Amino acid sequence: MTALAIQQEVHRSIFEELGRRMEEGGFFIMMLILIVGILGIILLVRGIYFARSKNPRLLKMIILINSLGLFALVLGIFGQLIKLINTLDYLSSFEDTTPRDFADGLKMTMLPTLFGAFIFLVTRFSTIILNWIKPLRENDI
Repeated sequence: MTALAIQQEVHRSIFEELGRRMEEGGFFIMMLILIVGILGIILLVRGIYFARSKNPRLLKMIILINSLGLFALVLGIFGQLIKLINTLDYLSSFEDTTPRDFADGLKMTMLPTLFGAFIFLVTRFSTIILNWIKPLRENDI
């Protein structure tokens, strides 16, 4: 019976795993962070277009992408704090809580921060790319 359960765990798709983790981390906060990440990727593509066409709005795009990344990180920390308070309230309502219960609760509270930090890193990396490919102006030399 255990081997069958292990095989089913192995055959789980990446989208099923991501969906399960998003649900564990708090669906609302995780979806907000995901939306911010998608906006960051859309702005990266638009920024690449601006860099190729030498549009002066590229600097504004870089600042906006950096702001979105920071917003995702702070949103993840906010989600972690809310989830931590809920977890501690839930665990304090039982008399026989074990360290395993506490560890499982802490793990779930860290998921929004991890996801927000991942989006933060992606947006920072995208601004590095945009700064690298942006054309130099004559007064930058």
